[in-house]
Amino acid sequence: MPAQVPKRLRGRPKQTDNDISIQQTIIYTASTLFKEFGYESVTLQQIGKKCGVSKPTIYYHFASKADLFQAAMTTMLQNVRKITARMLEEAEHLQDGLVQLAAARLANPHGEIETMMREAEPLLEEAQIRAIREAEHQIHEVLALHFKLAMEQKIFREEDPFFLAEAFSTLMLMGNREHDSEKYESERVLAEKIVHFFLNGVTK
Repeated sequence: MPAQVPKRLRGRPKQTDNDISIQQTIIYTASTLFKEFGYESVTLQQIGKKCGVSKPTIYYHFASKADLFQAAMTTMLQNVRKITARMLEEAEHLQDGLVQLAAARLANPHGEIETMMREAEPLLEEAQIRAIREAEHQIHEVLALHFKLAMEQKIFREEDPFFLAEAFSTLMLMGNREHDSEKYESERVLAEKIVHFFLNGVTK
Protein backbone atom coordinates (compact mmCIF):
# COMPACT_ATOMS: atom_id res chain seq x y z
CA MET A 1 0.00 0.00 0.00
CA PRO A 2 1.61 3.34 -1.03
CA ALA A 3 2.36 5.95 1.63
CA GLN A 4 -0.73 8.00 2.30
CA VAL A 5 -0.23 11.71 1.70
CA PRO A 6 -2.74 14.55 1.64
CA LYS A 7 -4.82 14.92 -1.52
CA ARG A 8 -3.78 17.69 -3.87
CA LEU A 9 -5.71 20.87 -3.08
CA ARG A 10 -8.15 22.14 -5.68
CA GLY A 11 -6.53 24.43 -8.18
CA ARG A 12 -3.08 22.89 -7.82
CA PRO A 13 -1.44 21.67 -11.01
CA LYS A 14 -0.96 17.95 -11.54
CA GLN A 15 2.26 16.67 -9.96
CA THR A 16 5.23 16.38 -12.28
CA ASP A 17 8.05 13.83 -12.01
CA ASN A 18 10.12 16.57 -10.38
CA ASP A 19 7.39 17.12 -7.76
CA ILE A 20 7.38 13.40 -6.98
CA SER A 21 11.17 13.37 -6.70
CA ILE A 22 11.05 16.30 -4.27
CA GLN A 23 8.35 14.56 -2.26
CA GLN A 24 10.48 11.41 -1.98
CA THR A 25 13.48 13.50 -0.91
CA ILE A 26 11.41 15.17 1.80
CA ILE A 27 10.15 11.78 3.06
CA TYR A 28 13.65 10.28 3.12
CA THR A 29 15.12 13.30 4.90
CA ALA A 30 12.28 13.40 7.42
CA SER A 31 12.70 9.67 8.12
CA THR A 32 16.39 10.15 8.85
CA LEU A 33 15.80 13.09 11.18
CA PHE A 34 12.85 11.48 12.99
CA LYS A 35 14.96 8.37 13.66
CA GLU A 36 17.85 10.42 14.95
CA PHE A 37 16.05 13.05 17.04
CA GLY A 38 12.48 11.82 17.57
CA TYR A 39 9.19 13.32 16.47
CA GLU A 40 8.83 16.36 18.71
CA SER A 41 12.39 17.67 18.32
CA VAL A 42 12.32 17.77 14.53
CA THR A 43 10.80 20.82 12.82
CA LEU A 44 9.64 21.28 9.24
CA GLN A 45 12.16 24.09 8.88
CA GLN A 46 14.93 21.68 9.91
CA ILE A 47 13.71 19.10 7.39
CA GLY A 48 13.52 21.71 4.65
CA LYS A 49 17.02 22.98 5.33
CA LYS A 50 18.43 19.44 5.33
CA CYS A 51 16.93 18.51 1.97
CA GLY A 52 17.32 21.96 0.38
CA VAL A 53 13.70 23.02 0.05
CA SER A 54 11.62 25.75 1.65
CA LYS A 55 9.00 25.22 4.33
CA PRO A 56 6.22 26.25 1.89
CA THR A 57 7.47 23.51 -0.46
CA ILE A 58 6.97 20.95 2.30
CA TYR A 59 3.46 22.28 2.87
CA TYR A 60 2.82 21.91 -0.87
CA HIS A 61 3.28 18.15 -0.46
CA PHE A 62 2.16 17.59 3.14
CA ALA A 63 -0.59 19.34 5.08
CA SER A 64 1.25 19.11 8.40
CA LYS A 65 4.20 17.65 10.25
CA ALA A 66 1.94 14.79 11.36
CA ASP A 67 1.07 13.99 7.72
CA LEU A 68 4.76 13.97 6.83
CA PHE A 69 5.50 11.71 9.80
CA GLN A 70 2.81 9.29 8.63
CA ALA A 71 4.30 9.22 5.13
CA ALA A 72 7.82 8.72 6.52
CA MET A 73 6.76 5.89 8.83
CA THR A 74 4.65 4.04 6.29
CA THR A 75 7.43 4.35 3.71
CA MET A 76 9.97 2.87 6.15
CA LEU A 77 7.63 0.03 7.04
CA GLN A 78 6.81 -0.67 3.40
CA ASN A 79 10.53 -0.97 2.70
CA VAL A 80 10.86 -3.42 5.59
CA ARG A 81 7.96 -5.43 4.15
CA LYS A 82 9.58 -5.56 0.69
CA ILE A 83 12.92 -6.67 2.16
CA THR A 84 11.17 -9.26 4.33
CA ALA A 85 9.31 -10.70 1.35
CA ARG A 86 12.41 -10.76 -0.87
CA MET A 87 14.64 -12.43 1.71
CA LEU A 88 12.12 -15.13 2.54
CA GLU A 89 11.23 -15.80 -1.11
CA GLU A 90 14.85 -16.01 -2.26
CA ALA A 91 16.11 -18.18 0.61
CA GLU A 92 16.62 -21.88 -0.13
CA HIS A 93 15.14 -22.80 3.26
CA LEU A 94 12.86 -20.90 5.66
CA GLN A 95 15.47 -21.05 8.42
CA ASP A 96 18.09 -19.43 6.19
CA GLY A 97 15.64 -16.70 5.22
CA LEU A 98 14.77 -16.00 8.84
CA VAL A 99 18.45 -15.73 9.79
CA GLN A 100 19.14 -13.30 6.93
CA LEU A 101 16.06 -11.29 7.87
CA ALA A 102 16.95 -11.21 11.56
CA ALA A 103 20.53 -10.11 10.81
CA ALA A 104 19.26 -7.30 8.58
CA ARG A 105 16.70 -6.16 11.14
CA LEU A 106 19.29 -6.26 13.95
CA ALA A 107 21.61 -4.09 11.86
CA ASN A 108 18.76 -1.58 11.37
CA PRO A 109 16.74 -1.84 14.58
CA HIS A 110 12.97 -1.92 14.13
CA GLY A 111 12.68 -0.75 17.73
CA GLU A 112 13.52 2.78 16.59
CA ILE A 113 10.10 2.85 14.97
CA GLU A 114 8.38 1.82 18.21
CA THR A 115 10.26 4.53 20.12
CA MET A 116 9.17 7.16 17.59
CA MET A 117 5.58 5.94 17.70
CA ARG A 118 5.35 6.12 21.48
CA GLU A 119 6.46 9.75 21.35
CA ALA A 120 4.35 10.74 18.37
CA GLU A 121 1.06 8.91 19.00
CA PRO A 122 -0.42 11.52 21.39
CA LEU A 123 0.08 14.13 18.66
CA LEU A 124 -1.33 12.10 15.75
CA GLU A 125 -4.89 11.61 14.56
CA GLU A 126 -6.46 8.18 14.83
CA ALA A 127 -6.46 7.75 11.05
CA GLN A 128 -2.72 8.47 10.92
CA ILE A 129 -1.99 5.96 13.65
CA ARG A 130 -4.12 3.33 11.90
CA ALA A 131 -2.29 3.88 8.61
CA ILE A 132 1.09 3.36 10.28
CA ARG A 133 -0.07 0.29 12.21
CA GLU A 134 -1.56 -1.15 9.01
CA ALA A 135 1.82 -0.81 7.30
CA GLU A 136 3.39 -2.64 10.24
CA HIS A 137 0.68 -5.32 10.08
CA GLN A 138 1.59 -5.98 6.45
CA ILE A 139 5.09 -7.02 7.58
CA HIS A 140 3.50 -9.59 9.90
CA GLU A 141 1.29 -10.74 7.02
CA VAL A 142 4.38 -11.61 4.96
CA LEU A 143 5.89 -13.60 7.85
CA ALA A 144 2.55 -15.25 8.61
CA LEU A 145 2.19 -16.36 4.99
CA HIS A 146 5.53 -18.18 5.10
CA PHE A 147 4.80 -19.67 8.52
CA LYS A 148 1.42 -20.96 7.26
CA LEU A 149 3.17 -22.57 4.31
CA ALA A 150 5.59 -24.22 6.72
CA MET A 151 2.61 -25.63 8.63
CA GLU A 152 1.11 -27.01 5.42
CA GLN A 153 4.44 -28.66 4.65
CA LYS A 154 4.52 -30.14 8.20
CA ILE A 155 7.67 -28.16 9.04
CA PHE A 156 5.82 -26.23 11.77
CA ARG A 157 3.15 -27.59 14.07
CA GLU A 158 -0.30 -26.01 13.76
CA GLU A 159 -0.38 -22.57 15.39
CA ASP A 160 -1.76 -19.11 14.72
CA PRO A 161 0.64 -17.83 12.01
CA PHE A 162 0.08 -14.19 13.02
CA PHE A 163 0.99 -15.01 16.61
CA LEU A 164 4.21 -16.58 15.37
CA ALA A 165 4.91 -13.55 13.16
CA GLU A 166 4.49 -11.16 16.08
CA ALA A 167 6.54 -13.42 18.37
CA PHE A 168 9.40 -13.54 15.88
CA SER A 169 9.33 -9.77 15.44
CA THR A 170 9.39 -9.33 19.22
CA LEU A 171 12.43 -11.58 19.55
CA MET A 172 14.32 -9.39 17.09
CA LEU A 173 13.75 -6.36 19.32
CA MET A 174 16.30 -7.69 21.80
CA GLY A 175 19.01 -6.57 19.40
CA ASN A 176 18.02 -2.97 20.13
CA ARG A 177 19.48 -3.25 23.62
CA GLU A 178 23.13 -2.32 23.27
CA HIS A 179 24.38 -4.38 26.19
CA ASP A 180 22.70 -7.50 24.75
CA SER A 181 23.93 -7.08 21.17
CA GLU A 182 27.50 -6.45 22.35
CA LYS A 183 27.65 -9.99 23.79
CA TYR A 184 27.79 -11.37 20.26
CA GLU A 185 30.54 -10.92 17.69
CA SER A 186 28.12 -9.96 14.91
CA GLU A 187 24.47 -9.45 14.04
CA ARG A 188 24.65 -12.77 12.18
CA VAL A 189 25.61 -14.69 15.32
CA LEU A 190 22.81 -13.11 17.33
CA ALA A 191 20.39 -13.65 14.43
CA GLU A 192 21.25 -17.36 14.32
CA LYS A 193 20.69 -17.64 18.06
CA ILE A 194 17.30 -15.89 17.83
CA VAL A 195 16.14 -18.08 14.95
CA HIS A 196 17.36 -21.25 16.68
CA PHE A 197 15.41 -20.31 19.80
CA PHE A 198 12.33 -19.40 17.77
CA LEU A 199 12.34 -22.68 15.87
CA ASN A 200 13.33 -24.98 18.74
CA GLY A 201 12.22 -23.30 21.96
CA VAL A 202 13.82 -24.36 25.21
CA THR A 203 12.53 -27.91 25.54
CA LYS A 204 14.69 -30.94 24.77
